[in-house]
Amino acid sequence: MEKYKESIELAEQITRYLKGELSVEEMLLLEKRLEESPGREQLLAKIRGQKEIATKQIVYESFDAERSWEKIRRATGKKKVGSIYHVFWYAAALILPLAVAASVLYVGFVKKEDAPQYIVDAYFESHKTMLELPGGQVVDLDTVKNIAKELNEFGITLEGGKGLNYSGIDSIVDDKVEYHRIIVPRGGEYNLKLADGTDVWMFADSEIRFPTRFKGNKREVYLSGEAYFEVHHDPSCPFYVKTASLDVKVLGTSFNVKAYDDMDVVETSLVEGVVSVKDNVLRPNMQAVFDKNTGNFSYREINGDNYRLRKERVFVFENERLDDILQEMARWYDFDIFYQNSDMADKQFGLKLEKYEHVDSLLKMLELTGEVKFSMKGRILTVMSGSE
Repeated sequence: MEKYKESIELAEQITRYLKGELSVEEMLLLEKRLEESPGREQLLAKIRGQKEIATKQIVYESFDAERSWEKIRRATGKKKVGSIYHVFWYAAALILPLAVAASVLYVGFVKKEDAPQYIVDAYFESHKTMLELPGGQVVDLDTVKNIAKELNEFGITLEGGKGLNYSGIDSIVDDKVEYHRIIVPRGGEYNLKLADGTDVWMFADSEIRFPTRFKGNKREVYLSGEAYFEVHHDPSCPFYVKTASLDVKVLGTSFNVKAYDDMDVVETSLVEGVVSVKDNVLRPNMQAVFDKNTGNFSYREINGDNYRLRKERVFVFENERLDDILQEMARWYDFDIFYQNSDMADKQFGLKLEKYEHVDSLLKMLELTGEVKFSMKGRILTVMSGSE
């Protein structure tokens, strides 16, 4: 119990530090406390970084203390008193310093104009998002210098902090249509604007092939992997997302398509508007699941905002299979999965996770349920029953 109180005091000190309310003596005391625990020192460095805070704002603002406490209470309800204190300490050490940092964000500690600008985001610096040009030339998209000079002359620009913008290409006299391909690796993501003004958010381990300008009475792009689309409305020229297994027809809407080659299904999740999948019309907050093996469709109700958050670097899972969650995380954090007990793959969990949190944060959240345990060695994640 003493450690629990200590963690609360530490959280309060960090809050006062972020607000600039600590005296010189208090600052020295805080630094001394953090020096005694390397993990806490890293936590403070993570919280006080302007860049880190800006990327975490969405997750912090969605923090629900009562709901989180209820999850901990349920997880510990059948445990002995001593075990409960242990979980209290764990939860306080993990959550409280982050939660109090959120309160600072509410009073404007970080202004929106101070938020970091991104061209390419990747969890691993070694991963590079690539642009393939006609003829097979490949350009590394990790810096502006690599592409600006070569592409600007064709009307392709870099939209501030996002990615390639093809919407100005029609200002070029030449009306030639060429196809470009963007390849996003495991651990990466990318945002681009197509020639018609459609915004596309590419997720890890995905590719999209698209024309530099749209001609004719339809707009077509080719997707392998996963992407979130906000399609420019044009009833006279429907938009198609073509995958290896099926096409998604759109008039103007926001939706997510997940069509990885190594998955047995293709998922189309509608947030706003109307889409048609093989003549099956979806309405908002609906998901169509196409089984590649049987050719059958199934449908379920979803929370569309969970998919909208993906472009804001947040994962949200509601009663999803453990294997589906871990496969999603494996593409982002680049690891392989091994089950000691195959039945664990079908257990269902729900959680919210910021993409730029370390994978340990995800694993610890899941372990708190008492249903599952993990062991990570190198790039291999071993999944075990919580009772083992």
